[in-house]
Amino acid sequence: NFQPRNVGDSRVIGTEIEIRKDFSFLGEGFERFSINSNVSIINSKLEMADVEFQSRLANARDDETIEDTRKMQGQAPFLINAGLSYTGFKNGMEAGLYYNVQGRTLAIVGINDKPDVYDMPFHSLNFNATKRFGLNERSQVGLGVSNILGQTIRRKYRSFGSSDQIFSKLDPGSAVTVRFRHTF
Repeated sequence: NFQPRNVGDSRVIGTEIEIRKDFSFLGEGFERFSINSNVSIINSKLEMADVEFQSRLANARDDETIEDTRKMQGQAPFLINAGLSYTGFKNGMEAGLYYNVQGRTLAIVGINDKPDVYDMPFHSLNFNATKRFGLNERSQVGLGVSNILGQTIRRKYRSFGSSDQIFSKLDPGSAVTVRFRHTF
């Protein structure tokens, strides 16, 4: 059973750095290639409502210290995105390899003797390519490959003094998508 409750005050502070650069400095032909990346680092703190704090105190284990604050549910401590792209303006070809990961994130707030549940990092690597062709380039064919690394999506219970236990596990596998589009 999960019980939504109102919570106390919270604060979120963070920073994001973004980098975009083409490879034209390497010489002719490389201007079509570019790299982009952004990294976000976020610190969140939530003052627990009294009912949550008292519940955690009552269910604390030996030597466990209970603070009156916790991380915000749903807020990742970091996000990393990166991509390598090719854009061929003259040949109608575009392609890219893209990576994304976010840090361990509080997904479900535990209450009473139920521990918190966290989304574990999922390393997503995807490829997309499209080619425009035909009269006025009104036709397009595309290829996509998702979850190239074959990662599993995991949520885990985390509790003081014990090893993490699986809450849920989803193995989406890798997927290949072929697309065709024509604009009339």
